[in-house]
Amino acid sequence: MKMLKQKVERAVEEGKLPRELLLYEEVERRDRKGRPKPRRRHLDSLCDGAVRGGDLEYFKNNVDAWIDWLSWSSVVLDEEDYFTVAVHALDLAPRLAGTDYGTSRMRDLGQLWTDTIRGFLGELAFVKWLKEKFRVEAELDYRKGPLEQFLPSDLKSVGGRAPKLRLSIKSTKLRSVWLDIPYEQVRHSDVFVLVRVGVTRMHFLAFLKKISVIREKMLERAIELGIISEEEARSIWEVVPEFENIPSYIVGFLDKREYGRTLDEDPSLILHVDGEMKRKNFVINRFVGFWHPRKKEYREKVIQLLQSKGMRSGAELKFEGIDNFTPTLHFIVHSGFLKRTKDDWNMLVQSL
Repeated sequence: MKMLKQKVERAVEEGKLPRELLLYEEVERRDRKGRPKPRRRHLDSLCDGAVRGGDLEYFKNNVDAWIDWLSWSSVVLDEEDYFTVAVHALDLAPRLAGTDYGTSRMRDLGQLWTDTIRGFLGELAFVKWLKEKFRVEAELDYRKGPLEQFLPSDLKSVGGRAPKLRLSIKSTKLRSVWLDIPYEQVRHSDVFVLVRVGVTRMHFLAFLKKISVIREKMLERAIELGIISEEEARSIWEVVPEFENIPSYIVGFLDKREYGRTLDEDPSLILHVDGEMKRKNFVINRFVGFWHPRKKEYREKVIQLLQSKGMRSGAELKFEGIDNFTPTLHFIVHSGFLKRTKDDWNMLVQSL
């Protein structure tokens, strides 16, 4: 891993990869002795996701080939991009249900807003990438209504016309390794694109600082009302992080058409599963198929498939990097199984 990170750093220095990868994902913190605590960079998460997500394995562990592909697959999102999706997300968030699909967990409107922003950032990254790499102008469909009513496609138009394919774009973190297609969406779309986005918990607050909401709407008003002093306002202003551009890259896509009607007709299908026996749990780190966390028949089928791979009787099943699934049917694909080469993309873009 150390050598991999060094090669990525060198690629950044040579201009092959975005400099934003060197940025930190969290604000600086200090221990009791005043020493700065270690911080994770986007680069660290990128390399972690590349190894666990099968990116390097896809390129037969040829790091240089992977970096060349990553350079071609990368796109950087700036303040204007964030502003664009924030406005559209604010328009959509109040129309969404206050609970996670299939659960009773309530989310407040602010969380719905930021969650929607993260999803839209991946969609916008894909549209920017299409324009940069293929000179294809695509328009996103910023939906206004319940999510389950707008499942088929995230693209409203391609080249000024209606798209020929129903394409769904999924956003995830740089470290994440799964394309997770929930609800009934797998039956409604033709192609599923996975985008890894380096958005952090700091970005929303930094964005509010960038557009002067914090200074002009909060701090100045707080001083006026006598809530804080000017010195305290300056201290708060300095603590809030500055907005930084967001690195992202297009991981690949799943073309459902290659499976015929199999995925539509067999919601119990599991095409591939593998993993590793840990101390108490069997951790699934490769998977292509349907999974329902509440239905025992899926667990029993997976256990049957894993018995030849060292799974001990009574061990708990865990998906790598996922603590809990929403209690509904999912189609899960490990990112290492996605198509991603230039030839793959050329064929798909011609079909859009």
